[in-house]
Amino acid sequence: MVFRHISKDLKERALWLILHGYAPEDVCELFDISPSSVGRWKHNNRVYGSVIPPPNPIQCRPRILSGNMMDDLYRLLEEAPEMYLSEIQDWIALVYEVHISRAALALNIHDARITFKLLRRAAGERNKDLWQEWMQDVNTHFTASKMVFVDETSKDDRTVYRHYGHSIAGNRATISANFVRGECYSMVAALSLDGYEAVRVVSGSVDGEEFLDYIVNDVVRCTSFLFGFLLNHLPAAKDESLPSGQEHPDPRQLCNSQDACASRNC
Repeated sequence: MVFRHISKDLKERALWLILHGYAPEDVCELFDISPSSVGRWKHNNRVYGSVIPPPNPIQCRPRILSGNMMDDLYRLLEEAPEMYLSEIQDWIALVYEVHISRAALALNIHDARITFKLLRRAAGERNKDLWQEWMQDVNTHFTASKMVFVDETSKDDRTVYRHYGHSIAGNRATISANFVRGECYSMVAALSLDGYEAVRVVSGSVDGEEFLDYIVNDVVRCTSFLFGFLLNHLPAAKDESLPSGQEHPDPRQLCNSQDACASRNC
């Protein structure tokens, strides 16, 4: 018999007729149903209280990794995000004695919204307690205007091309680029809320001796000169104005001027 959908009320009507004395053969012929279907409806009504059984909670193959396993896997990748799929396979086999293929494991990880991305390095020597203590000390005794940040960068013939591009699927994106380092320049700068305090550009790399000389002779002297200039030349009171036609000099221009360099023995 070809499969066809039979409504719930028709199933209940067929059982009602059989329970009230009608012959099962006549009922099957009347409703064009099979005796096996009638027997299955009777079983469902006796076991579940309805001619239609409850839905099956497992509609497909059961998952290899349970919810608890996925929770442990999530915590594992939080602690060790650098693990390969093969290493995760071994961990699951040792802890849960469950074998899972790489493809299935990758699918489970993807379903958990865990993606494969570039690692960001954090200093392993960092002490969180000392870091929080230092942050509290900085927030207590310093303001943003007192902070000066120093960083260094470099440029050569290999650092001027872009690292990402577009190409047709299946083909490599290729550009012509220099593999020879060429002449290298390094720049180190000190930055505060008011802008750059001091900048130095050198040929080659900035070593420890060069960096110390930059801090002592450029950053410290410049900031000391600015502090002394503000104390000796700018009006002490906020409401004190300069003579007509004059403006407050820019301390940073003075810091970079020849007179300032002479006063600092630059």
